[in-house]
Amino acid sequence: MTPTVRRLREADVRPLVEELWLPFAREMEPVAERNRLADDVDLVAAGVAHREDRLDDDEALTWVAVDGGDLVGYAAASVESSAPAFAAGDRLHVGELYVREPYRGEGVAGDLCDRVDAAAAARGCERVTLDVDAGNERARAFYEKRGFDVARHRMVDRVDEK
Repeated sequence: MTPTVRRLREADVRPLVEELWLPFAREMEPVAERNRLADDVDLVAAGVAHREDRLDDDEALTWVAVDGGDLVGYAAASVESSAPAFAAGDRLHVGELYVREPYRGEGVAGDLCDRVDAAAAARGCERVTLDVDAGNERARAFYEKRGFDVARHRMVDRVDEK
């Protein structure tokens, strides 16, 4: 069966957190230090609360890829407005995109990105943006193939190491 992509529903929140977000977060932990998960937090409860808060936010959008009732991937994005002093228009920023095995390489991520692109156009956004961890070569190659260009480099300096 080919997965279908639709907006996140309230009933999807806990399965999204348990079956997609938490595995994604654990997979990304070794890629960059900023992805380290907290030890003193109920990760599922915090994730569910965060997603439920976003359900009623018109500027926060989440889509899920569903195959036979199972969630197999998701994309979460937020509208970011430019300050009035700048000529640049709004952008839709993808904060998260994840597809679980064995669906990787099967077009699911592309379908999720297509949905993001359509939402950006419908909202009058000028562009779609995202951040990719420097060590995530597979994601970088995917986004470059889709036409994303590097527009800036985010640099990090740890203040607790000074």
